Amino acid sequence: MSWETYPENYRSPEAQAIVTAARAGDCASVIGLSGAGKSNLMGFIANRIETPGLRFILADCNRLPQRTPAALFHFLRRRLNDSGAADSGMEALDSAIRRWLGTQGGVLAVLLDRFDALLDSPDPALFNNLRALRDSHKFQLAFVTTTRRPLPGDNEFAELIQASTIWLGPLNESDARWNVKRYAERKRLTWDDAVADLLTTVSKGYASFLRAACEAFAAGATTPEAITSHPAMQARLKEFWNDQPTDDELRRSGLTGHPLLKTVRASAFDTAQLTAKEALLLNHFLAHPEAVCEKDVLIRAVWPEDKVFERGVRDDSLAQLIRRLREKIEPDPASPRHIFTVPGRGYRFKA
Repeated sequence: MSWETYPENYRSPEAQAIVTAARAGDCASVIGLSGAGKSNLMGFIANRIETPGLRFILADCNRLPQRTPAALFHFLRRRLNDSGAADSGMEALDSAIRRWLGTQGGVLAVLLDRFDALLDSPDPALFNNLRALRDSHKFQLAFVTTTRRPLPGDNEFAELIQASTIWLGPLNESDARWNVKRYAERKRLTWDDAVADLLTTVSKGYASFLRAACEAFAAGATTPEAITSHPAMQARLKEFWNDQPTDDELRRSGLTGHPLLKTVRASAFDTAQLTAKEALLLNHFLAHPEAVCEKDVLIRAVWPEDKVFERGVRDDSLAQLIRRLREKIEPDPASPRHIFTVPGRGYRFKA
């Protein structure tokens, strides 16, 4: 990845908060729900931020051959270019850090990205070892973890990072628009400011939703409704909800009231037998519960191709699709409980 292309002030508030904590030798925790962009932030900090007396090294915990403290310690020694003893224990890493600090001086900040990988089946010694390492090099060694949820608070390592906890939310407008421009350049597309406005507005700048919006627009979904209903966006929303974030986590992440998250958290319907068009229609309904969905809006959401009206997609086609969807999700299609007809306008969906 070409980190040089990133704006100098990318994620400035969050990056500066991490730099401030690390410069003081303090540990920090970055918490971001699924798709928040944690790894991009860590990569940017490790590769672009230069502060006198402070050096960052990045360790992606998903790349560990085993999810054990020993594997992590060995990996960190490699990141420090240590060629000492082959021992992968904490003592060997402690010695490597001591040698590094003796040569480089200042503060060493270790970015433990995707630290969740070590939390699924943690060795009881992991947290104690990390705390012991930091205590051995107090105010010269700092750890920064990224996770989807707060670390368990019943250990001494968690105490180190609780004072500097950063919740990662949506990108600011400048960073979001840069991401749109970067996507278009990679795909050799020409998108004007109006497109950037549309995609930023639909996604509200949340990193993975913004990427999905770009993919949907590039595939021909050119309205907010079509982008929201596009399979790329629906897949991303499903992945987001599969993590089962709590209302408090949504609030801390700045996502309360996000329009894309007004869908039900997990569909109660069996979607295995739905056709592609039926799935698009249901996804649109799920994204707009209780709202009256106009017929024209539904047609454009399900048939996002250009000039759909000239290609024969009319009210009767929509009515047939509604009928087929009712047959698959309604307990009694003759007496709908989910999809209601609004005469003269369209349909209303109730989960």
